[in-house]
Amino acid sequence: MVSLQKNGSHVCGGTLVADDAVLSNAECFTSSPSASDWTVVLGRLKQNGSNPFEVKRNVSNITLSTMAGSNVAVLLLHTKPTLSDYIQPICMDNGRTFSVGTSCWVAGWSSAKGGEEQVLQEFQTSVENCGNASSSDILCTGNFTLDPTDSGGPMMCKQDGSWFQAVVLSAESTANKTRTKAAAAVKENTKLSSFKSFLTLNVGFLSSGTSSNATNSTNSTNSTNSTNSTDSTAAPTLPTNSGGSPALSPLFFLLHLLIFSTCLRLFL
Repeated sequence: MVSLQKNGSHVCGGTLVADDAVLSNAECFTSSPSASDWTVVLGRLKQNGSNPFEVKRNVSNITLSTMAGSNVAVLLLHTKPTLSDYIQPICMDNGRTFSVGTSCWVAGWSSAKGGEEQVLQEFQTSVENCGNASSSDILCTGNFTLDPTDSGGPMMCKQDGSWFQAVVLSAESTANKTRTKAAAAVKENTKLSSFKSFLTLNVGFLSSGTSSNATNSTNSTNSTNSTNSTDSTAAPTLPTNSGGSPALSPLFFLLHLLIFSTCLRLFL
């Protein structure tokens, strides 16, 4: 979890999604944002108070997506933060299906909550049936209200032992508002996987949560002390060739060739 700050004040939330990239909501910025106006604070728990594990990074570039409706933003950092128990990137949803009843959490520094120190808040919700609004681009959950400063933060859902960011929170987008009074108990959220092409281009990858380098780059939740209940254990997989089967090294063939040669001599 990161705090996006302009002129030293918290404006929106965000998440570390690579060692040098932060994901947030495009509604937090003007159409042509100036990167030099922004600072990213990582490892922060309280907006007012001591945060011994936090670090600050300047922003070198801000890129906004251009889809109709809700949009996201990627901020590139001038220098990479040192990863720790308090600063870790989160896995991003690249098209997973979160079944009805799946527990998800949202996080943010709502200005009206968290007391005088404005401690990072978390709220649990669950995946609901979208009914007629069902779409591969929509994730429906129980309804909840967001403060404008919560925009850009994550909705995180747990699946297969890993936490995935499924949604970038929005306090304004019509995609996150209920369409009818009858559906007032359900909130429609634009899935992160809707921006797969944009994120692949601007971040470089979308984590599946099962890659062999997940431990170092995309396997842990970007949590602070207030969200330390998250855990992620992604199993490494064998490299695969274009056919999808495990790739075999030249050493494998050489070893079998030597065994075959030895056996042939025994029979001769």
